[in-house]
Amino acid sequence: MKSKKYIYAALLSAVMLLVFGLHLFDRVEQQLKDRLFTQPDIIYPNIFVFGIDEETLIEFGPFQFWPRSIMAEAIRILNSEPGWEPAVIAVDVLYSGYSNCPESDAALVEAAAEVGNVVFGAAASFNWADEIIAFERPFESLRAVSRYGTLNAITDHGVVRRAVTGIMVDGTWQPSFTAVIYDMYAEFWGRPPFELPKNITSPMFINYAGNVGDFYGAMGLGTSFRDIFSPDFDPAWYADSIIFIGPYAAGMMDMYFTPVSTSEKMNGVEIHANVLQMMIDRTFKAYAADWVNWMVLIISLLVTGFVFMRFDVRITTAVLAVYAVGYVFLNLQLFNNGYIVTLLYPPASVIVLYVFGVAYNYITERREKAKIKDMFKKYVDPKLVDQMIDSSDMADGRIGRKKHFAVMFVDVRGFTPMSEKLADSPETIVHILNDYLELTASCVFNNGGSVDKFIGDATMALFNGFTPLDDYVYKAVKAAQDIVDGAAALNEKILAEHGFTVGFGVGVHCGYAVVGNIGPHFRKDYTAIGDTVNTAARLESNAKPSQVLISKEVYETLEGRIAARSLGDITMKGKGAIEIFELT
Repeated sequence: MKSKKYIYAALLSAVMLLVFGLHLFDRVEQQLKDRLFTQPDIIYPNIFVFGIDEETLIEFGPFQFWPRSIMAEAIRILNSEPGWEPAVIAVDVLYSGYSNCPESDAALVEAAAEVGNVVFGAAASFNWADEIIAFERPFESLRAVSRYGTLNAITDHGVVRRAVTGIMVDGTWQPSFTAVIYDMYAEFWGRPPFELPKNITSPMFINYAGNVGDFYGAMGLGTSFRDIFSPDFDPAWYADSIIFIGPYAAGMMDMYFTPVSTSEKMNGVEIHANVLQMMIDRTFKAYAADWVNWMVLIISLLVTGFVFMRFDVRITTAVLAVYAVGYVFLNLQLFNNGYIVTLLYPPASVIVLYVFGVAYNYITERREKAKIKDMFKKYVDPKLVDQMIDSSDMADGRIGRKKHFAVMFVDVRGFTPMSEKLADSPETIVHILNDYLELTASCVFNNGGSVDKFIGDATMALFNGFTPLDDYVYKAVKAAQDIVDGAAALNEKILAEHGFTVGFGVGVHCGYAVVGNIGPHFRKDYTAIGDTVNTAARLESNAKPSQVLISKEVYETLEGRIAARSLGDITMKGKGAIEIFELT
C-alpha cells in the first residue's frame, strides 16, 4: 500500500513539473509577483513629465492636426534660460515622416539643432513570428540634429512588466528610448554611458518606483504641456533635469496596465520615466536562470513530498504552513537583494502534494476501517465494532462504567447429544450451530441489543450495555421471545435434514453492572461483569427447551406489558432464594 502511495506521489510530482515546463499558470504567477514585489519608492526629483492631456488638446486641438512648430516652440521655451537648461528633453512622439507643412518641419529641426538636448521616439512593427516588418524613426533632417530611441512596449497578458534595452534592426543595434535618454543625461554629468549589468538580461524586469500619476506632478512641478506656454512659466525650475513630453490623454491610446495598478492604466510616458529611474538608481532585478527555478521546484517536491508521505496530518500541516510562509519570505528577501525566482509553482505544487497525501491517507484509513469493520463484525457485535473504531476510549484499559442494562443468556438445549450423533460430520455440526447462532444474533440485533460473546453453543447479549437503548428491558424480553418463536421454523428444517430437533433455554435479568475492557494488555475483552450477569446466566441454566425465564426485577419493570407466571423461588449461590417467572 505504501509503495502505491509513493508511486502516485511521484506521478503527481511529474505532472506538476510538466505544468511548470509548459508555463500553464504563468499569468497567475505574474499577478502574484505584481502583488508581492510592487514596492513604490520615492521618485527621482529631477524627472518631470509634461503631459499632452485633455486641457492641452482643448487649447491646441487634436494632436494629429498640430503643426510641428508647437513642439518646436515648447523646446525653445524649456531652453530659454541660458545656464538653466534641462539636461534632456525626451519627446515621446513619433515624427517618422515629413508633414505637409515644410515650414513646420523646419522649425522643429531648427529648434532641436539649437538646443542639442532632445531625444525623439522610434518604433518597430512586428509580424506574428516576431520579425520586424517596419521601423519608423524621425525623418531624416530631424534625426541628423537629434537622437532617438525605440518606444516599443512589451506586454505580458496585457500588463507592462518588462522593458527592452534596444532591438536589432537590419543588423544595427537600435537602443531604447530610455537608454538614449540615460546616455544623454550621463554625458551631461560626465558619467559613463548606460551598460546593462552582467546578470540582467533584456527584456528586463521594471522595478516601478512611481504609481500612476506620480511623475505627472513630481515635486509639485510636473504639469500640463499647455502650461509651458503660460506667461508665468519659469523654465529655470527645470534646470539640469530630465523632461518627458508625451501623450497623457485617453484618446491618444498610449495607456497600459502595470503591476502598480490593475484598475487604472498608466501612460506610456510615465512607464518610460519609471524605467529611467530604475536605470539611474541601479535597482535592477535579475530573473533566475531556468535551471535554478527547476531545482527550486524539484527540491521543494522531494523534501515536502517525503514528509507528506511519511507523517500524519498534524506534522504535514505544520510543515506546509512553515514552508509556505518561509517560501514567500525567501522570495521577498531574494527580490530585495536583486533576484527573482519562481513564486507560484513550488508552493502550489507542494499544496497539491499535501492535499493528495491527506486525501490518500483519509481514503486509505476509511477503507482500512471498513475492512476491519467487515472482518470483525463476523466475530464481534457490529455496534461494538463501530464504537471501538470511532472512540479512542475503547482502547484504554482503564475505562470502566457502571450501567443499568438488561442481560440475556441463550443456550441450545440438546446440542451435546446432537454432536455425538454427528461426530463423524464436524462440518454438519458447525453448519447447524451457525444456523442457531444466526437466529439468536438476528433476534438480538433486530431488537437493538448487542451480542457480547458466543460461548460454545450459548449466546450472551446486552441491551443498553454497549450503546444507549430506549426501553431496553422490554426489548431484551422481546428478543428472547423472538428466539423461541424463530426456533420452531428452524427446527422443522433440521428435523427434515437430520431427524432431530433442539430447543433454546433463555434467561433475562436487569440491573447494574460494570462494562469495560477486561483482560491483560495483550488480550482485551470489552464485556460486562457483575451479579446482574451471573443472575441472567443462572436463569438460563434453569430454563427448559423453548422456555424463557425472567427475574422478578424484569417482571416488575414490565408488569402489564408482558404475560408471565411465577415459578417460585430458586436458590442462587451467594444470593439465596430469588423468585423467577416464565414468559408465557
